Amino acid sequence: MFLKCAPNPHRAGRMTRAVFIEDVPGQRFAIDAEELHKRPELLNAFGTNMYVRFRVLDAVAYLICLLGALASLAFIWWAFLPGLAICVLMLATNRKTAGEIARKAAKRSVDDFRALHEMGCLWLVYA
Repeated sequence: MFLKCAPNPHRAGRMTRAVFIEDVPGQRFAIDAEELHKRPELLNAFGTNMYVRFRVLDAVAYLICLLGALASLAFIWWAFLPGLAICVLMLATNRKTAGEIARKAAKRSVDDFRALHEMGCLWLVYA
C-alpha cells in the first residue's frame, strides 16, 4: 500500500515517494507519485478529468478529517482519531493511484513514457 522513497534527479536529488517499473530484469524506472498527486493536471494527458478526480477525492479526505475534529468537540474527545486515520489513508491511496495511472500509461505507450520523462516524473534508478 505504501510507496517507497527514491531521490528524483530531475528535482536536484530531492527524496520523493515513487512507483517503480521493472519490465526488464536490472532496468528499473521510478515514477514520482508525489509530484503527480500534488499537480494532478499532469495526469490529464493520460485520462479524462484526472485533475477533478484527485481534487475531489482529496477534498473528501480533508472533509472527513474536519468532521472528525468537529465530532470530537461536540460529542466524544477521541472522535478525531478515526477521521484523521481515514484522511491519511485516503491521501496515501490517492497518491499511489496517481502513480499507478502514470505507470499504466508508461507501459501502454512510448509517447506517454517520453511525456512522463519530459515532465520530470520518470527516471532510471541505478541499483
